[in-house]
Order: sequence, then structure tokens, then C-alpha cells
Amino acid sequence: MHTDEYEISINREVNHCQLVVKKTLSKLEKRRQKFGMEYPEAVIAAGEGRLSIQETELAAWHDDFEALPQWEQRLEEYREALAVMRISASRF
Repeated sequence: MHTDEYEISINREVNHCQLVVKKTLSKLEKRRQKFGMEYPEAVIAAGEGRLSIQETELAAWHDDFEALPQWEQRLEEYREALAVMRISASRF
């Protein structure tokens, strides 16, 4: 069953996920530029004492690194749901 309210809600979720993905990518890119490496390299470098980084910043980097694929997956799922909903709405 399709209603405009469902489509509006799912579209809102798509927009939210897009925003979170964009912000997370931006934060990851800023850290990559700041430290000259990607997160997995930074963990190794920090463990070996080659990278001076506060634990809180490394933890935030970790959180963003881990969260990004989850948010991207959610975004894809909402996009698929919205596409299915629009297809089913066009049948009526």
C-alpha cells in the first residue's frame, strides 16, 4: 500500500542519510589531509609512535571510519525502498 506520507517519510530519510554521508566523508577527508594518511595507516602509525594524535581524535576518526559504510548501506536501502514505492504508485 502506498501513501504520500510514506513516500515523504522515506524521502526525508534519504535526505538525512545523504547529509550524514556527506559530512562523514568530509571529516574523513580533512583528517586524511591533516595527517597525510588514511585511518588504517594512522592506527598503525600511532601504535608505532610515528603519528602524534590525541586518543580522542583517533577515536573520533575510528567512529567515522566505521560508521560510513553503515550510513551508505542505509542510504542505499532507503533509495531502493523509495524506488519500489514509486514503481508501485505508478501502477495505480
